[in-house]
Amino acid sequence: MTPEAPGDVVARYLDAVDAQTGAAPAAYLPPQGKRYPGSPRTPLPWPGPGAPPLTDTGLDRISALLLGYGPRRVEMLTQAGMSALTGTPSSGPTFTRVLPAWFTLRWTVPSGGAYYPGEVYLVWTGSGDLPPGVYHYDHVHHCLELLRDTNPAADVDRLLGPATTATAGAERSALLLACRPWKNGSKYGAFGYQLGTVDVGVLLGQLLTWPQTGTAHLAPDPRAADDLLGLDGMLETVYAVIEIPTGTTPDTPPGAGTPPGRTAPPESVGLTHDRLVLADADSHAVALHRAAWAGTDMPQRTAPPPAPQAPPPPAPQATTPSDAAPVHLPEVTALDLTGAAADRASACDLAPGLRLPQLADVLAYAGGHRTTTPALAELARHPLHPALWCLVNQVDGLPPGAYRYDPRHHLLRPSTGVDRPGPPTTVVAHRMATAGVSIVVVAGGERPMTDLTPTEFRRLHLLIGTVVQLAALAAQAVGAAIRPIGGFSAPDIAARLGLPAGDTPVLQLLLGAPTSRAGLLAVALTEGTTNG
Repeated sequence: MTPEAPGDVVARYLDAVDAQTGAAPAAYLPPQGKRYPGSPRTPLPWPGPGAPPLTDTGLDRISALLLGYGPRRVEMLTQAGMSALTGTPSSGPTFTRVLPAWFTLRWTVPSGGAYYPGEVYLVWTGSGDLPPGVYHYDHVHHCLELLRDTNPAADVDRLLGPATTATAGAERSALLLACRPWKNGSKYGAFGYQLGTVDVGVLLGQLLTWPQTGTAHLAPDPRAADDLLGLDGMLETVYAVIEIPTGTTPDTPPGAGTPPGRTAPPESVGLTHDRLVLADADSHAVALHRAAWAGTDMPQRTAPPPAPQAPPPPAPQATTPSDAAPVHLPEVTALDLTGAAADRASACDLAPGLRLPQLADVLAYAGGHRTTTPALAELARHPLHPALWCLVNQVDGLPPGAYRYDPRHHLLRPSTGVDRPGPPTTVVAHRMATAGVSIVVVAGGERPMTDLTPTEFRRLHLLIGTVVQLAALAAQAVGAAIRPIGGFSAPDIAARLGLPAGDTPVLQLLLGAPTSRAGLLAVALTEGTTNG
């Protein structure tokens, strides 16, 4: 049998997503959080009532980084939902001791609850009140589980490559973001694989808003990373690595040479559901995952990223360009995206009343015009970074219609699309679909998605997830409500926007004014786009 070309693997997978008729039945054991029982555990500081503020050193710094993924306050999570997350029966005295009584869980991601497929690992070579080692972050209990107690400096050098000028002579630690791609497969079917990558990108975007983080590596060698963590690459594999400069101390010199021999990490629990789903997973999703894990198209990073350059001119429109003048957006407001994470939630209802300055700020921070950290600035220059388009319905100060956001000049360019009746999504109540604006995250430009290699496909969706989270954080900061949506007719959206040939709408962000229920997080991305 002739092996498939890389692009064929991606194209066949997208065809499988398009062919889905609905969510797959959840006929498996419920998904659970991953844990390492018996592993030494280091509780992380929690900024609860009466606690001192977190600092930028040691465990406080690590806790601050990881809290964007950890538990949050909310009143609407049921005991059944918490039981699925923790693996603890929801009856009996044990359940009441799982988490402190003053908070319950709330995810800062679009796909919430036990289905979120991300896992975070810390490869720590720094000093302070945490010894060097390899750790797993238990997000339910907000603690670190020790997997290996040796100094992993040489492993970090092997994963990250040569140090840049900014980090030369300094110790480097790393956050490894892994994905359990089959964790939500019983709920979303083939689309779950694509959605899981977006979710990890959301986590990546959240972590990169912290100024203490360094460079993001979107194409680490998964085999080396999985080997360091003791992962089965088919069940869980590393998608991205975030470099953390930590400084050098006399007793922990910078790593060099070959990583030392090491014993296997302790056995984990919580992957039974994933194994069952993998056995029945869509064959095209499995093929895409296997090809991306092989990493045959993975570029080797041997030099610092290039200096910022002006983005290339926009691709020519497939339809007749509008004669309307571009809309110059209001000046961008300085926003604290890191602080916005504490209250970020996907909205269940939207209301009229969205103002043009609010939309302008969301587009600026999500689209790359305004970046808050060097790592986010580098991602905004990535050649696969998606574009933002808008279907405007009710925005004070902006005529309804279709627009393309120009991040270089911070303006909206009117687009001539084909007006089709009906709401822009097939799964959202009319009261949401008609409020404010639908921001459409669009992939393409010079290369359509079907021409991407498996690793590029993964990298694209990591970038899409980052855009989603930056938009959500900016919306929270400006007092707007937002909800990511994955279920819609891609051809209808493309026609209404007037997208050039080869550009693909991947995800919608419905934006409007908040209602009394805007803090409830009980929603998730749906079953994927369709070509019908």
